[in-house]
Amino acid sequence: MGLFDRFRKKKDETVTPGGSPIYRYEETGDESLHIPQQSGVYAEEIEAHFEALFPGRESRVLHEIVSDIVHVDVHVMWPSKEQNFFVLYTTGMSDLPMTLDSEIPAETRKKLELAELYLFLPGDWPLSPDSVPPENAYWPIRTMKFMARFPHQYRTWLGWGHTMPNGPEYTPLDDSVGFGGVVFSGGGDGKLGGFTARDGRRINLLFMIPAYKEEIEYKLKYGMEKLDEVFQEKDLPMVLDPQRPNLCPDFHEVLDS
Repeated sequence: MGLFDRFRKKKDETVTPGGSPIYRYEETGDESLHIPQQSGVYAEEIEAHFEALFPGRESRVLHEIVSDIVHVDVHVMWPSKEQNFFVLYTTGMSDLPMTLDSEIPAETRKKLELAELYLFLPGDWPLSPDSVPPENAYWPIRTMKFMARFPHQYRTWLGWGHTMPNGPEYTPLDDSVGFGGVVFSGGGDGKLGGFTARDGRRINLLFMIPAYKEEIEYKLKYGMEKLDEVFQEKDLPMVLDPQRPNLCPDFHEVLDS
């Protein structure tokens, strides 16, 4: 069962050595389409925020044709002369609050329940302003769209340090890469961590990192702080390198069987 299958959430009693509760997602049996009740609640403010962070770029919106629960669009900002990389970010994920665990204090839940995703792609990534991206270029976009909808579809949440394997076998996100899931960073201080909307709500910006099985398992064992240290020591590129080396190649402990 992979990343794009349909699940329902079930929380295990299991907590990893790194302190992460394990959630399993099973088929829901509900194949009906849930038309979004609202769309683009914070879209203009999110667009303005990213345009202020990365000014002077041409942009395009990959509009979603059919939406379930929330309408998720992916915005693409073209490379500039000074910064030769694409900026991709979602809007629509923050149209609804995510479902946080009840044991989290109410004030904290309020600060964490709205989020959007972003990532950076190399300047030579095969994207065109006039056509649909080819399949070999589309997998990061597809993954972003799925992950932006996931917490609403399965009544859970995403935040700093959360991981999502592509099924129990860590199936590659695409035939062209070895990444078997994703890790989420960001959501902290600084303009790339989020901003306060006009209505006073916090919009967290989560950096989506395609990751190898061993990196995800390392995080489950030691926690996100330790994985962050590894990423910093080994210079994890901020701009996605689809062929980057595994930064935890020697970690082979099975934590979630």
